[in-house]
Amino acid sequence: MAPPPSTAIVLIDPYNDFLHPSGKLTAALADSLASNDAIKHLQTLVKYAHANQIPIFYGLHQQVKPGFLAGWAHPTANQLAQKTNVAFEEGAWGAKIYEGLEPDVVGNGDVVVSKHWCSSSFQNTDLHYQLGQREIKNLVFAGLTANTCMESTARYAYELGYNITMLKDATAGWTVEATTAATDLIWPLFANQVLTVDGWIESLKGN
Repeated sequence: MAPPPSTAIVLIDPYNDFLHPSGKLTAALADSLASNDAIKHLQTLVKYAHANQIPIFYGLHQQVKPGFLAGWAHPTANQLAQKTNVAFEEGAWGAKIYEGLEPDVVGNGDVVVSKHWCSSSFQNTDLHYQLGQREIKNLVFAGLTANTCMESTARYAYELGYNITMLKDATAGWTVEATTAATDLIWPLFANQVLTVDGWIESLKGN
């Protein structure tokens, strides 16, 4: 099966600190991760992409390091919480990509874009530039969290004119209710389609 033309996956924040049982923030996502079986579906997605030469663009959050937010007059509450929790600490295990979701830069053409400061992986990063260089127009979104960074990135893509597919079982949020509200009520307002991972793979069989 040939991959659909001009298509890439955008995978948001698949850090150990979000996904691994020992991650600093995983406990807060645990119910939602379990309800979606999100880790299994994320691994299925990455495995499929690598088997079919569909590039994955990794949108990763800024990492805590010495000087993080130093001199800032207007940090957000989430940025201050990240600093306090030392979440996604540069060079630490928690800021590594979860097992089975790692990029294959050489073999598959995956791209790790510059890191986002707030919610959108487009704002203050090179994601749009990197996609444009490869003439990518169709974006498939997965990752964390459903109603913050993943949704914010997809909404930005919507404003830029990309064709958007959201994968509702390859994500999680701080509560099951918040995740369900995003996937069932909000995403259909801007996405071209909202599918499961298996549903998206099945939709490619006609290509």
